[in-house]
Amino acid sequence: MSAVTGVESLEFAPMGANGAIPTTGWVKIKDIEDGGITMNIPELTTIDVRVEDVTGIRFVLPGDEEPATISGASLDLSVDNANLLFNGQVTTDATEFSALGRKIHYLAVRLTSKPFQGKQFQFVAPALAMSAGFKNNLGRAGFLALSFSGKTTTPVNAAGAQVSPWGYKFIDAVLPEG
Repeated sequence: MSAVTGVESLEFAPMGANGAIPTTGWVKIKDIEDGGITMNIPELTTIDVRVEDVTGIRFVLPGDEEPATISGASLDLSVDNANLLFNGQVTTDATEFSALGRKIHYLAVRLTSKPFQGKQFQFVAPALAMSAGFKNNLGRAGFLALSFSGKTTTPVNAAGAQVSPWGYKFIDAVLPEG
């Protein structure tokens, strides 16, 4: 049995060339808010074909495919995290962000689940259209969090052919030594 529970890591990287998953440049998001990652891969929409004088549906055809989405929040408000999620250019000497010019930007994403029965689920998308913000109640028991959400897009390779917008696999869990 393969099952998925919890998030071990969430990483973003600059998009790879020609729709490829990057091999370097991954940045791990730290201090993920508890229960703060949501992923949705919607079912394929369908087109029902009916014919005259026949009860019910004659054929079901595939319809448009909605993008997979991922959203979450990190309590790490560091300049590095903010630059990554907001597509910023702020240095540690000038830590002021501006709301002017906010844009959708594209990153690759890799989510790895916590181990369960010796396996981990790993989801990847080569081109996630991202935006970021802030969220949470700022009461005594609350912390401001960097929030982010993104939709998978379908990149193309060097020949102009579409590349899968997302994929997943189960990998063997690495057991701690000792």
